[in-house]
Amino acid sequence: MAPDQSRDDAASIWRKQQTEDLAVTLANIHETAQKLQSQIRRRNTREYAAAVATILVFGLYLWICPGWMMKTGSALSIVATLFVVWQLHKRGAAQEPAAHYGKPLVEAHRAELMRQRDLLKSVGVWYLAPFVPGTMLMMLGRYFQVHMPGRTLAWDHQIILMAAIVVALVFGIVWLLNAWGAERLQRRIDELDHLRSRSQRDGDE
Repeated sequence: MAPDQSRDDAASIWRKQQTEDLAVTLANIHETAQKLQSQIRRRNTREYAAAVATILVFGLYLWICPGWMMKTGSALSIVATLFVVWQLHKRGAAQEPAAHYGKPLVEAHRAELMRQRDLLKSVGVWYLAPFVPGTMLMMLGRYFQVHMPGRTLAWDHQIILMAAIVVALVFGIVWLLNAWGAERLQRRIDELDHLRSRSQRDGDE
């Protein structure tokens, strides 16, 4: 066999293998898109359930807590919860991709990945920031207006400050986890873009 013919055969086999791998990957996009939608629905269901619990807890605080600062902080936290639920439904609700294979499905899946990525990247604005005023006001109310019986004032203030640090850490961890999730979605978008570019190259050939 001539060397040029051997190279041509090898190139032909390689192109065929690339095309087969690409077809398999494209066929899997529909399943991947459906799994993504299921994950989004489960996440949103958990968030809605947590929102109901949060509203009940802060509603109880609004009723039983003394001092206008803690009552106002509780009311602001309820408002923040309702705002977060609205934003999650508006910006992060599951959207069914196109119900057929090919480019429309790929585009729909990519758009959904980008939408969810942007949702996670901006979690500090729409998810965490709305709770800051109410949380701060409740902490200030505890510090200045409500003294826990059985503790010295100094010890009670130290506990409040430690609680504020814990809350700040929780906020930071939530932000970091969502930023990590956004990076993971970006990697999936990059992989999809690579797949699309391969598909275009194969079509040109």
